[in-house]
Amino acid sequence: MRPCTALAFSLTVVLSGLANLGCTELRARQHAREGNRLYQGGQYALAIQEYEKAQALYPDLVPVVLNKGLACRQLLVPGLQSKDNQRAVDCALEAFARLEQLRPEDPRGKQLYVQTLFEADRFERLETMYLEILKKKPNDRKAIHGLIQVYVRSERSQDALKWTRERARLEASDPEAQYAVGVLIHDLLFRKGGSGANASFDPRLGAESQQPPPQFVKGDLQGAERVRLADEGLRHLDRALAIRPEYGEAMAYKNLLYRQRAFAFFGEPERWQADMNAAERWRQRALARGKTTQEIPASGHGL
Repeated sequence: MRPCTALAFSLTVVLSGLANLGCTELRARQHAREGNRLYQGGQYALAIQEYEKAQALYPDLVPVVLNKGLACRQLLVPGLQSKDNQRAVDCALEAFARLEQLRPEDPRGKQLYVQTLFEADRFERLETMYLEILKKKPNDRKAIHGLIQVYVRSERSQDALKWTRERARLEASDPEAQYAVGVLIHDLLFRKGGSGANASFDPRLGAESQQPPPQFVKGDLQGAERVRLADEGLRHLDRALAIRPEYGEAMAYKNLLYRQRAFAFFGEPERWQADMNAAERWRQRALARGKTTQEIPASGHGL
């Protein structure tokens, strides 16, 4: 074959390939448009089928990858562990991971990936992801915040408290970071011996409701450990108030923490009384800041 003939032949092959590529992309976009129509009509499973057809023809169309992930998310029922639900989760995660690979500068891939993990309660993967970040960047605020959310959502209170303390250490001038420690400690004390009979018991001699002290059960926080944790929470709330003196929510939680600490003193009515009096003073201060009586429990016991 003469050189010019060979060149003409090669050019013909290239042009033919480009034409085929153009036709393939066109067909992929047609399936994508049909998928969009079905998505808008709420037919998410059928929309996914059209997006998959589009991807089979042209795998890296970014809008198709994104829309397929969104359609899969629409089929996700948070907390449900059925096989169909887990397939929807896997479908969405695969799509959003692919989106992040194709467009690393687009924040939607990472954001939707993480949101889907949370909605699917895949806490182990989230924990691993955040801990890996913190190995490389120990003070990464976003990773610490994410890890706290993982532990709170998965009811790992002690781990959540550990990282909430760390955030408060790193953000010493942020009143909300300090306040968060107090809130988390209160919630822990409330769940572990700070409700029910303990909350209504009055240890004062001569009280009409005088009964033997309620019994804490295994796992409850009591005695010196309850006092230690309550004091830690109060210190953090004091730090929050030092930074923001009119921080009404911090005042409200000082009230609540004094009440929780008082439950350690059923055998010492005077100390119980002192904590309940302190709680009432902080309740009144919080009310003066505009909090409602529903948000701030009354002191009770005729105080």
